[in-house]
Amino acid sequence: MRSAGARAPALLVAAVLAVACAPNVTAPVPAGPLKIGVLLPYTEAAINGDIGAAQKKAVDLYLKQHAGKLAGRDVTFVWSDESVDPKIDEVKIRLLLDANVEILLGGGGTEVAYALRDAAEAMKVVYVDTNATANALTRAAADCKPSCSSTYVFRTSASSWQLSEPLGEWAAKGGQKEFFLCYEDTAFGAESVAGFAEGLGKNGGRATGRSAVPPGTGAWTNVIGTIRGQPTKNVYGAFLTDDAVAFLKAWDAMGMKAAGYRLFGPGPLTDQQVLSLSRQSAVGVVTSQFWSSELDNAETRALVDAFRREYTDEDTGGPLTPDAYAVQMWDTMRALDEALTKTKGSARAEALIPALEGLSFKSPRGDFAFDRAAHNPIQDIYIREVRTSGASVVNAVIDRFARVADPGR
Repeated sequence: MRSAGARAPALLVAAVLAVACAPNVTAPVPAGPLKIGVLLPYTEAAINGDIGAAQKKAVDLYLKQHAGKLAGRDVTFVWSDESVDPKIDEVKIRLLLDANVEILLGGGGTEVAYALRDAAEAMKVVYVDTNATANALTRAAADCKPSCSSTYVFRTSASSWQLSEPLGEWAAKGGQKEFFLCYEDTAFGAESVAGFAEGLGKNGGRATGRSAVPPGTGAWTNVIGTIRGQPTKNVYGAFLTDDAVAFLKAWDAMGMKAAGYRLFGPGPLTDQQVLSLSRQSAVGVVTSQFWSSELDNAETRALVDAFRREYTDEDTGGPLTPDAYAVQMWDTMRALDEALTKTKGSARAEALIPALEGLSFKSPRGDFAFDRAAHNPIQDIYIREVRTSGASVVNAVIDRFARVADPGR
């Protein structure tokens, strides 16, 4: 994920508005295939490509199970690989709109999600954020800086606050009052530690210090050394994808558990693909997330079984277990399928928005519904501990916060 920066430049907004003001740009009556544009990092060359690769697998599997249709309508996905350069991503968004997509999906990182939000509002099409956790994206703000909620924007992942504040509450209530905060220097990292510290404070806890780490750093020995150089034994670490793997391996190699340190973090710290690479290095880490492959419900069992039949884990050679990124897109597909059924296949925003606002269904994560005001999911948040299960390591569910809604409106 990339740090929150400036709003989408005026060039992009102006270009989008020019298209929006041109004739015949409203979504067509559903006569042909529905065209959906996706901007995510999904190739091996992309930074954080695991996110989009997992989501593309979810799309492909959902369509395979539904004869290539959503709500009985043929669907075509136009995939674009998210860049680390915001200006390149602006061009990619314009190209998706020029391709006449009727719905926008994606947003691996914060800046791209903000730009997609602005483009969707200018074009008056629905955008579903399938990954970025930026709090501002689904919160009201008078000046809309760095971003703000929009009628046209929905999220199927979670806000950073949802993935962090409950764990802070839980830890402090359990007697772990003091934490050192170590996090990637991005919007995701900064918002995660802020939410966690807020939760700590509700039950008398506090942060004793903090260390921000540049994304993609190779100096993990120095990062762990900084943690060992201070006295607080409870540590909250906010990292994801490759950095999460490197952090966990360094944590283990430098004997942090043996030295009495305990590690906590947001769900991406021990995502399924992180576990497949870090394995025993992650045992004992406690995280908070809206899902675990260990959840005992019919929807989780069906998704896990289907993924493991369909895909092979490139790192282990065994069947691939889905991760939370895949669940985010799986629920996006389910939400669109049900909403488009209500609209009789029309993706016009004036019909699709109320259909999405009114839906609820059983998801692998539990009961799924959007907050009608914020368009952020209202969802259970699970406290998980990495444990050994046979030859695998898993995120065992040890507690639950029911129906957590982001506080922003």
